[in-house]
Amino acid sequence: MFFIGIDLSDKFFDCCITNSFRDVVSRNRFDFNDDGFYSFIYHIREKELNSQNCIIGLENPRSRLVDFLVTRGYTILPVNPNALARYRESRFPSKAKSDQGDAQLIADHIREHRRALRAVKIPDEKVRELKLLLEDRDRLVKEKVRISNQLTNTLKDYFPQALDAFGNITNKSALEFLRRFDTFEQAKSLSSEDIEQFLNECHCYQKKTRDRFGNVMKKNPSQIPQEIIRTRMRLKKILVGHLALLIQEIQDYEEQIQQVMGEIPHGDIFRSLPGADYVVGAKLLVLYDGKEFSSVSEVGAFYGTVPYTARSGQSVYIRFRWGCNKFGRTTFHQLARSSLKKSQWAKKPFTKKREEGKGYHHALRCLANLWVKVTFAMWRDKTPYDEAKHLASIASHLINQPVSASSNR
Repeated sequence: MFFIGIDLSDKFFDCCITNSFRDVVSRNRFDFNDDGFYSFIYHIREKELNSQNCIIGLENPRSRLVDFLVTRGYTILPVNPNALARYRESRFPSKAKSDQGDAQLIADHIREHRRALRAVKIPDEKVRELKLLLEDRDRLVKEKVRISNQLTNTLKDYFPQALDAFGNITNKSALEFLRRFDTFEQAKSLSSEDIEQFLNECHCYQKKTRDRFGNVMKKNPSQIPQEIIRTRMRLKKILVGHLALLIQEIQDYEEQIQQVMGEIPHGDIFRSLPGADYVVGAKLLVLYDGKEFSSVSEVGAFYGTVPYTARSGQSVYIRFRWGCNKFGRTTFHQLARSSLKKSQWAKKPFTKKREEGKGYHHALRCLANLWVKVTFAMWRDKTPYDEAKHLASIASHLINQPVSASSNR
């Protein structure tokens, strides 16, 4: 068996071919484009290598080169950059580093650890499209949070009344208010009829919201220097425009996610979970589709919902699992949080952990791990969630537990 390490960069990539005895067969550099990819394939074939007798390792499993090689039957093992850095330190305490040296280091790493690494598998076209849509949507949500925080800080400088008038500065009524009025003086000049008309146009019909808005409009204007008002007003207009565009794009993404889910077999299976919207359901689908998990414990370890145990002598430590699929852990946390208000049984184990003195996120992880068991069974059996059936299963489990000797006394 031969092992090929590839170190990627923007314009080229270095490769190092080694054999099972750690001998270097060749070192080469190729352009990072289609011509370079074909040249790489031609080069390894010259060495009498094919998809059956070689394994390729690299750090970035999302590279275009990975798609090129996997579709041609080659086995690709992704290498964690942190694991490679620690492996480099063990081999080279001086921390010497080069592109060609890293390529050989990757080849040595996959030779020694290939049984612990998962080969890259390209999922179904629709599942892959769904995953990319979810990742892009999450980036837009983070950008929305960043800009909304910037808008909040801007309003605190010259227009704090806008923050008091709305509970959420990113809702449509708040953005429409900020689009129409640049200063508190302009908004305060509205008559009571104009205020009623504006609130009706923004579909603000709740009495609490209307009363809060009316109370803010009765306040006296703050004494703020004009130069601050002029500069912050200009920035406010830009931020409101960006925020409105982001919110609309996020909604479009969610509609597209819903549409793609409908085109995937069993695509809506996780929508039956309590509190799971289309986004959470789609994320769970991506987490399970194409994966070959053999047990629930493997799923929990891979997605970081369970801790790990460290033993040294007579000491035993339970530690937080930092090394895991962060996307998966976040998804199961979202499911656990949303299920607290919708599921009959989810709140009980969460409350129990809180009463034991565990922190909020610790208790949430414990609940997330329970949902791992449920979702694993759902995907394995391709059956939607049934709350009544699940409660009956819990009751049966409790009844069939052996009675302890202390309880008989």
